[in-house]
Amino acid sequence: MSNIEATNTVVLGVSVDDEASHKKFGEAEKLGFPLLADTKFDVSKVYSGIIEKFNASNRATFLIDKAGYIRAIDQKVNVQTHGADVVKLIQESLPKIEVGQPAPEVIVSDQDGKMYQLSSF
Repeated sequence: MSNIEATNTVVLGVSVDDEASHKKFGEAEKLGFPLLADTKFDVSKVYSGIIEKFNASNRATFLIDKAGYIRAIDQKVNVQTHGADVVKLIQESLPKIEVGQPAPEVIVSDQDGKMYQLSSF
């Protein structure tokens, strides 16, 4: 986890398994981040989709910035290389902003759908 922590990123795992299963798995694998139990499939339905045949969610990684915007999605999770893949995704997807530099151009919409461009303020 140290490579991911070095990116100042918070990692949360989500699966449809229950809390007891997550605790056992997290301890066995020494994950170093919390696993959230989505036993009612609410998160999985919205983000990754459900594999009905197995009553499970699809494996997917979402990189969400501090403002809540999805910056990247990895729907081809390779369990063997996932840690390194996540670090690379973070490094490639999030803007690098140093103190004193202008913020990157951002266009957002409000609750009414009106669009705003950061540079126009």
